[in-house]
Amino acid sequence: MYQEAVASYNAAFPDQPMVAQYGSHLNLIQVHMPDKMAQNFSDNNALCVLLHNRILLDWVDHAYTYGVVYLEQQFHNPMMSLDIFHEIDDERHQCLLRYGTPPAIPQWDGWREISKDNHYRLLFKHDKECALSKSPEAKGLYYYI
Repeated sequence: MYQEAVASYNAAFPDQPMVAQYGSHLNLIQVHMPDKMAQNFSDNNALCVLLHNRILLDWVDHAYTYGVVYLEQQFHNPMMSLDIFHEIDDERHQCLLRYGTPPAIPQWDGWREISKDNHYRLLFKHDKECALSKSPEAKGLYYYI
């Protein structure tokens, strides 16, 4: 989907094509919305956020394995609608037939424990924003990652 969205964007704006961000310092803008509005967040909204943040196609491809594991876990969740799961899984199979299995970024594979410094940095950021009431939607530390 994202590959097609980038192609559509580039066709619509040939003088200003989407150029992904590179480097060690990236400018990413988070989406902030109340929980009650989350049900209205569509695939198109997600694609717009990715395009606006100029996210690399490789990053989205790398998330594929996570997505498959997440869906598998949700499939066994009694709250998950099987109709939604089957619809998503059918779309996934169509994309696999069209594009093949997305490649992972080898350097990003595996699990890495958060460092003590990053843990404390997130704690301090969370406490500061809670004190300033900047982010009432924030639910926990991993919101900041």
